[in-house]
Amino acid sequence: MRIAVLTQIAPNPPDAGPKVKTHFTLRTLAARHEVELITFARTPAEVAAARELETFCARVTVVPFARSKLREPAYLARGWLGGDPFLVARDHRSAFARTVAERLAMGVLDAVYADQVSMAQYLPAVRTPAAPHTIFDAHNAVWELLRSVAPQQPTLAHRAAAAVEWRLMRRFEGRICRTADLTFAVSEGDRAALERAAGTEFPSAVVPIGIEAREIDPVEVRADATRLLSVATLHYPPNAQAIRWFRDAIWPLVRRTIPAAHVDVVGTRPPDDLVRWGAEDEHVAVHGYLPDAELTPLFNDALAVIVPLQVGSGVRVKILEAMARGVPVVSTSIGAEGLDVVAGEHLLIADTPETFSAAIQRLCNDVALRRRLASEARARVLDLYDWRVCAPKVLEAMEQLAPRTGVRPRQSVAV
Repeated sequence: MRIAVLTQIAPNPPDAGPKVKTHFTLRTLAARHEVELITFARTPAEVAAARELETFCARVTVVPFARSKLREPAYLARGWLGGDPFLVARDHRSAFARTVAERLAMGVLDAVYADQVSMAQYLPAVRTPAAPHTIFDAHNAVWELLRSVAPQQPTLAHRAAAAVEWRLMRRFEGRICRTADLTFAVSEGDRAALERAAGTEFPSAVVPIGIEAREIDPVEVRADATRLLSVATLHYPPNAQAIRWFRDAIWPLVRRTIPAAHVDVVGTRPPDDLVRWGAEDEHVAVHGYLPDAELTPLFNDALAVIVPLQVGSGVRVKILEAMARGVPVVSTSIGAEGLDVVAGEHLLIADTPETFSAAIQRLCNDVALRRRLASEARARVLDLYDWRVCAPKVLEAMEQLAPRTGVRPRQSVAV
C-alpha cells in the first residue's frame, strides 16, 4: 500500500513517549509498504530531523508550523463555535489541509494514517469504495485525561472551561473512532475509554508502545545508591503536578528516613516553581531536557525511577526504559496504568505519600529486592515491549483491511 502518515511533529529522534511509538511504527510500515510522511515542523532542526526519515520513507513533506499564546483565544473560539475541542482547533493549518487534499486528489494513496488526535481532523471525510482507508492512531483516550484534570483547575472559570473541553474532545474522539476504518490504542483501558466516547464498538486494535529494549544495556545495581530519578515532559501539566506532589508530600518523608537522598528531575520546560525548588534545595537537581548521553549516567546512579502521577492515560515510556535498564521503579497505580506488569514483581506501586516514601526506603535497605525487580522487569520489557514485538501488530491489523485500490508493496527490509 501507499500510506500517508500525518504527524504533529516529526517522530525523530525517538526521545519522547509519542515520538517513540510513531517512529517505530513508521519504520515498521515502511519495511513492507510505500510510506510518505506529512508533518509539521517548527524549527530548522525539526525540518532536518524530518528529512532524516527519507532514509526509509518514500516521501517527506514538511509544513511550517508555529503556535502563539496570543492566538489561543481565537483557536478556542473557532474550535468551540465549530463544535471542536481547543486542542484540535489549535493545530489546524490550512497549508497542512491543502497538502493532504492535493495528495488525495492525485489518487495515489491507499491509506491515510493520522497519528494522535489533532491529526485526525485531516483524515478525508468522503467515503467511497475507492477512497483510501483511514487509520486513527489515538495513542490514548485524551478525553478521559482532560476529564480527570478538569476538577483540579485553579478557578471556577477554568474548571467550567475544562468541562466544556473534555466533553468536546469526547465527542470528537468518538466521531473519529466511529468513522475511521481502524483505530489503534496503546492499552485495553484506552480502547475501552474510546468505545465509551464512540458509544459503540468499532474496528480497533491495541498496540503497546515499544522501545529499543534489546539495545539498552542493564545497569549494575549499586548497594550505595541514594539518588532518585524522574524523567517526564514537564510542560505537560499532569507530569508537573506529579512532581509538585512528590516535592510537597513525599520528599520530606524521604529526607527524614534517607538523609543522603538526592533527586534528579529531568524534563523539557520545567515550570518556574520546580526550577526554584532545584535552586533552593541542595539535594535536588532540576535539569530540564537532557539527551541520552547525559541521561544515561543518571539512570546508572539511580536507586529508583519515580513516577508519582495522580492523573493520566496511556503508557509511560520512561517506565519501560527504566525497566529495560534494570532500574527499579516506584510508581502510583495511575502511573503504571496500561502496562502488563505486576506490583512487587516488576515494580513497586504506592498511592499515598507514606507508602511511596516507604517503598523508596525499602529499596534503599534491600539490595536483593532491587536486583530481583531489576531482573524481572527487564525480562518483561524484552518479552512484551521491545518495538520488534509491538510494532508488527500494526501491520497485522492493517492487513485485515479490505482491499480498495491497487496494492503497491515495497521491497521488504529487516524489522
